Amino acid sequence: MLARHRNYLLKDTKQLHAHIEINPVGLLEVEILEKHQCHSAEFDQLKFERSGRVTKLVGKHTSNGKPVHWQLPLANDDARELENLIEEAAEELEILMRDL
Repeated sequence: MLARHRNYLLKDTKQLHAHIEINPVGLLEVEILEKHQCHSAEFDQLKFERSGRVTKLVGKHTSNGKPVHWQLPLANDDARELENLIEEAAEELEILMRDL
């Protein structure tokens, strides 16, 4: 079980890049490189919203006891790849937990 890393160009932005780490323990971490912003969410707090040529990855986490919502506009192909990587990581975690 190794973390997977991907870099994506965000759609509908001024050439912003996101570095995404898919951690097989059920956590997705995002860094928007140019803005030095970091976001994270557990897999069950993520959803994909498709609209035309853009798919928004929407996530939620808690900071200082308050919910923080964030979203990343991705190309549809990038979003599909990311969704598959998240599903694979979730399956790996499920298999590992069953084996314990």
